[in-house]
Amino acid sequence: MLWVAWRQQRLQLLIATLLVCAVGSVMLYYRISADAYMQDHGIVGCLRIDEAACTASAMSAFSDAYKAYVSIIPMVLLCLPVLLGMFAGAPLFAREIEQGTHIFGLTQSVGRGRWWATKSMVAGVPLALLMLGLGLFGFWALKPLNHVTRGPVMTPGFETQGLTLAAYTVLAFAIGAAAGLLFRNTLAAMAVVLGLYLVVLVSIGTVARPHYLAAERVTGTVAESTGESERGGRSWIPDDAWRIGSAYYSKDGQKVSFNPSGCDGKETIQRCLARQGVAKQSSDYHPASRFWSLQAIEAGVFIALSAGLLGLGAWTLRRRVL
Repeated sequence: MLWVAWRQQRLQLLIATLLVCAVGSVMLYYRISADAYMQDHGIVGCLRIDEAACTASAMSAFSDAYKAYVSIIPMVLLCLPVLLGMFAGAPLFAREIEQGTHIFGLTQSVGRGRWWATKSMVAGVPLALLMLGLGLFGFWALKPLNHVTRGPVMTPGFETQGLTLAAYTVLAFAIGAAAGLLFRNTLAAMAVVLGLYLVVLVSIGTVARPHYLAAERVTGTVAESTGESERGGRSWIPDDAWRIGSAYYSKDGQKVSFNPSGCDGKETIQRCLARQGVAKQSSDYHPASRFWSLQAIEAGVFIALSAGLLGLGAWTLRRRVL
């Protein structure tokens, strides 16, 4: 059974391997290019703006040089899990049921449970390992570009590095495999993968992720605020941190609203804040040092969801007549 499953999946696995290697090669090229640029312009090791060689103007020029690449590569990386789920997970069982070839496998002294487990393992484990390798490689390859990507803890850097790529792939694969057993139609399963994957990814990223860990908070007066460092000021939080919320207070300690678009481009940030009745402000954020902790939590969430979906598929297989 193992050999049969391997023969059925080897083309998809070969294509996936070539695709991952191609993306990895592009990332390697730009890692080398970014290192060379930083060496030539005296900004080696600059991951954020500070008062040394990593000036706002130098980092702005660096961002401009790699803006196109940093705009494209995250989209490619984010598309890989859903594509693998659609073209490897969705047809895994649905195609066999459509073509009737599953009957041959189940009449060779192979039970439904073993058939399901073997096919899922042979198709899913290599994909997860490939994407885990790409995610870990991406963490290294994109590190010099952290300033351009806004840091590893913010979108899209968080979703395209480390452990999450593998976890997203496992989820997309599990959706496809379960949908294939439920609907017994490859195209329907592919559509479910695309829709459900996007819903889960966006929902968890916006609703759950900010609350994985207690945010750090920094508070200060208007007089201490000099604006974001990208505009030549001193940022209250590190440039590579993920700001998840801000609050503004009057002299009496009451919360007030602040409209940044109401600021005159010629006035200072302090004057704009004061004009709108702001005396103090606070910001909640996750520092970049929490990257791996946040990654581990999110990967665990997606793996748990995947296990539930795979379990649903196995339950469906046992209950339904094939």
